Amino acid sequence: MYSKDQKAISIMAKKSVEFNTWVIVMVLVSIRTFWGNIVPNMQKVKKDGVNSTMFNNESKKKGYKYIKTHAKHLHSVIFSETLTIEEKLVELCEIPNIKLVKAGFILQLCLGKVGCIDCHNATEYGTKLSDYKFGPNASLSTKVRKARSYIAECKRQGGSAKLWNSWCKQRHEQYPNTFTSARDVSLRHVDAVVSVAVGR
Repeated sequence: MYSKDQKAISIMAKKSVEFNTWVIVMVLVSIRTFWGNIVPNMQKVKKDGVNSTMFNNESKKKGYKYIKTHAKHLHSVIFSETLTIEEKLVELCEIPNIKLVKAGFILQLCLGKVGCIDCHNATEYGTKLSDYKFGPNASLSTKVRKARSYIAECKRQGGSAKLWNSWCKQRHEQYPNTFTSARDVSLRHVDAVVSVAVGR
């Protein structure tokens, strides 16, 4: 699953600022929403933009506006050959409503690095997500330290590929009437972005 679907997203995101932008928007849209609706939810965003019902709070609206305004910069950050992974995570956390876990999801999608330990699997892994949070006034050294710690936790849990594949397996088992297989869960990462970026 991961080897095919993540790679497809990564290749297209590196080539296209627009595609990369939609990947980041998908991560924003996915926060506290049911993954089974990710494709139609992305279609709503394409249709209504910042006025979409997907941005039902001011923080998400600010996040969307930030992503659209800083699209080229975010692309350069993600695919920079000089920035460390920690620095990339910290920079992505500048997006309103994006914290370390979702910044890790962005890098997982675009680079095959880090990962997303969300509320669904944190309990299973024994991961205390509060350990990786920092406030808006945190020092740069604190942010980098927390980012480094989160990267280490993702590696401890098996790395980006294992986190992706196990999450997809869990969602299929949890919602067998929504997802036909774990691969179905995985493929929706691709479909959600392609359906808006390519217009399929």
